[in-house]
Amino acid sequence: MIDHRARLLSCFLLFSVSQLFAQSRAETRDSTAVQIKVYGSFRGHFAAYDKEVEIQENASRLGFEISAMRKGIRYFAGLEMQVNMFRSATSFNLSASTTGGYLQADRNQDRQVLSSRLGYMGVDLGKWGTVVLGKQRSIYYDITGYTDRFNVFGGGASATYTAGTDGGYTGTGRADQALTYRNSTGRFSYGAQFQFLNSNNNRWLDGLAFNLQVQLIEQLKFGIVVNQSFLNPSLINSGEFIGLKGNPRYYAAGVNYRAGNWEIAGLFSRQQNGDAVTGRIIDPVNGISNPVVVFEAVGGELYFNYHWKKVSVLLGGNYYQPDTDIVTSSGERPIDAAFKRRYIITGAEYRPFRLLKLYSEARIANGTTALGLRETSVFTLGLRLDADGVFSKK
Repeated sequence: MIDHRARLLSCFLLFSVSQLFAQSRAETRDSTAVQIKVYGSFRGHFAAYDKEVEIQENASRLGFEISAMRKGIRYFAGLEMQVNMFRSATSFNLSASTTGGYLQADRNQDRQVLSSRLGYMGVDLGKWGTVVLGKQRSIYYDITGYTDRFNVFGGGASATYTAGTDGGYTGTGRADQALTYRNSTGRFSYGAQFQFLNSNNNRWLDGLAFNLQVQLIEQLKFGIVVNQSFLNPSLINSGEFIGLKGNPRYYAAGVNYRAGNWEIAGLFSRQQNGDAVTGRIIDPVNGISNPVVVFEAVGGELYFNYHWKKVSVLLGGNYYQPDTDIVTSSGERPIDAAFKRRYIITGAEYRPFRLLKLYSEARIANGTTALGLRETSVFTLGLRLDADGVFSKK
């Protein structure tokens, strides 16, 4: 009898435990929501400049983000690839560069069909903020992005896309190997960024940035940011790079106003040792050389957008004034004294439906390149097709 009851009790306990684990597994499946977002943006246009017409790629991209929600915490990872559909060698969109580095100014990039724009993973802790690791949009761009809203042009006076790159190494554009933290409290939002790039520059921290944004009123936002990069001291002291006097540092302050059919934004920036171009030195003995020249600059950007139903009208400008008082040890001036970036941007958009946009944009330039040439004015006419989908499972 006792043995029979023991067997019954054992069976009951085993059944109870199995049901408990089954319920736990069901709850685990039911309480974890998985979501995959897939998107694409395909952009191209005709560009008329220098008495020529060219079909150009305009930073087309494909990407996805997968996320899992568990107990109020969202875990996610994403990848975005740039697609060079037309294999065009020229692009006037500064954000289209996927070239890395910094002190390799204006380095030509092999225009591959696919190249990486973003690659990251992170965790969203709700009211405790969001932490992201990898190649991602920078803390600096949270502010300079106020005015980088045009279809083709813009972003040329904020020191975001430094030295013809995507701003990855300096942490100003799509930051390389970065750890970011973002959060908001009431009217305030803030962020911090730390870069860990390599192990051969005698530094464990290669860059940091902090920003603060304030929603002054419902329609008006103000933001400031500072970004600091750290180079190897031996590189700064080597004299190899003309004009390099210290570590790159960037400051920016911007305002953004949105009300009704209007959006207006303005930005002021300043950088020290933070940008570079290819210069030119004519030596009677050694001939012509083209060294990398580092310079300081101040800049300003404006952006206006008025939209009515399916039509938008765009207007703005970029003004970037470098310090050209740079002299080599032998007395040569490697960049033109009139070097500056100065242009007006005008444009229009038409959206026949949500996923399709037809655009026309012009850059009316009145600046001078580092080699003393007149900046090129450009007219573009193109289209942009966007598509996205979200797939969810619990």
